[in-house]
Amino acid sequence: MSIHVLPQEVVSLIAAGEVVERPAACVKELVENSLDAGATSVTVAITGGGLDLIRVTDNGSGIEPSDLRLAFAPHATSKLGRAEDLSSVATLGFRGEALASISRVSRMAITTRRRGSELGMLAENTGGEMGQIREAACAEGTQVQVKDLFFNAPVRKDFMKRPQRETALVAEIVQMMILARPDVAFRLTADGKQVYASPGNGELSGAVLSVFGVDVLKGLKEVDGGEQGVLIKGFVGVGEQARGSRAQQHFFLNGRAVRSRVLSQAVEEACRHRVMIGRFPLCALHLTLPFSRVDVNVHPNKWEVRFADEGAVTSALMGAVAQALQEAPLFNPPPLFERPPAPPPATIMRAEPVKTDFPRALVARDSVTEAPIPPPVVETPPPPPEPVPAPEQTVHEALAQTPLQVIGVAFNTYMVALHGESLLLIDQHALHERLLFDRMMARQGEAQDVQTLLAPRVMQLDYPSYQTFLNFQEDLARAGFEAEDFGERSVRLTGLPLALGEPVAEAAFLSALDELQGQGQLKGRERLEKVILSACKHAIKGGERLPEGALQALADEMVQSGITPTCPHGRPIVLALSRGELERRFGRIQK
Repeated sequence: MSIHVLPQEVVSLIAAGEVVERPAACVKELVENSLDAGATSVTVAITGGGLDLIRVTDNGSGIEPSDLRLAFAPHATSKLGRAEDLSSVATLGFRGEALASISRVSRMAITTRRRGSELGMLAENTGGEMGQIREAACAEGTQVQVKDLFFNAPVRKDFMKRPQRETALVAEIVQMMILARPDVAFRLTADGKQVYASPGNGELSGAVLSVFGVDVLKGLKEVDGGEQGVLIKGFVGVGEQARGSRAQQHFFLNGRAVRSRVLSQAVEEACRHRVMIGRFPLCALHLTLPFSRVDVNVHPNKWEVRFADEGAVTSALMGAVAQALQEAPLFNPPPLFERPPAPPPATIMRAEPVKTDFPRALVARDSVTEAPIPPPVVETPPPPPEPVPAPEQTVHEALAQTPLQVIGVAFNTYMVALHGESLLLIDQHALHERLLFDRMMARQGEAQDVQTLLAPRVMQLDYPSYQTFLNFQEDLARAGFEAEDFGERSVRLTGLPLALGEPVAEAAFLSALDELQGQGQLKGRERLEKVILSACKHAIKGGERLPEGALQALADEMVQSGITPTCPHGRPIVLALSRGELERRFGRIQK
């Protein structure tokens, strides 16, 4: 096959696909243009997920009438002039590709009026072909209207998700813009209903309030610090504010929303002892550093960035977040995390086997009394080595109904038990999580036992989470979460699975939404399993001190239920050390 030059029409469609992947990308480009034009008020309205209509209206400086035709041309921009300017890009847009790319795959109209001008201008473009340019009455600023997105690119349109999902993706873009520019008043409506409205008062707290609601804002810790020429400001949420994914980690570099694994890892490391494994801190953090120390010209979508000194940025971010959390802890860390880095000697705390109702014992949260380590066992001839249970054996099969005696707990995390001639270490969180998961999954074909909350909880969600609730309301109900739409992105939670208990109501519900978000293709059983698996993350934690009797009750239920010897995530529940192995390690017998 001979080599040939592609027709310009094909080249334009390829270029457009790099910039305009979906309606959300289109909204991002248009809003960035509004911000670069000095707008202090931006309104975004969409219908049909943005595929039918996108309208972005601002009060910016407007476009000169003589520049209207040129604005649709590829690589035409007022923000960049020389190659040297790429080393210090200060505007959000600079490539000159957005309007040309969007107009190539839509029916676009721009109405604009310069500040101080008496009349505005209207320019139309359909599929890259310029239409008429004429005078029009309009307010100062610019309004860009995009209709029938991808009307001439049916393959791309076929790959779009349902309108509800596309709307959620647009909402994610707008919420990032709200957090990026607290000094700008944003408003988003979808199919005529208001989704977001921010005050634009310049306070990041006001922007966070408009996106996440008052309950989340109250639980966040303010970050204000920096070093080596890098300034860090914003908010971070740990403990119960942590989420099930990184979707709520927002980073802004010199006012630009960016995605960076480097920044995420820095924040997660700073919050390592304050967030449960499998969960991620929530954050909205602004980084300011000289434009010459960062490269934003990495990809046409402008999400990715490169730092001239990655180590300095990472160090500044970790230091600022760690300092904020150290000054005023959001919750009391468990004793394990309060110890110095050098691990202290392990202590054994006696937990007498008291017969009690297991779920109620966990709720009591009584203290456990410390006691000296029991006297050493009298030396006897070593028994023959015990066979190691095969991996496929259940705990029930491995223990064969032999009595299991809990004698204590190490680090408030690992139960210490005797079983025949073996010493067992049992991860209390992994065990409780497996018990909850199996108990709830066993009833997947019927209604879960529900605990009605004494006082219903009203939670204001960000729009993507709210849309997830609406889409998966039946699956959440089958898993035991009784909730209803309360309007204005709010949900009223009235009940939750009985096995979880009221103290974790909100956290478990939010975890379930995080697990489901963006997973619209899951089948019924898979969706339910996602909800239950996420809810079970709120089992008793490692480092949480349990009341007397609760440890033995956990161990007894483990033996009686015959559970799989791993938690739902695949981690082991029990580690066994035979008496013979102990005596070999202490040199009592030879190998």
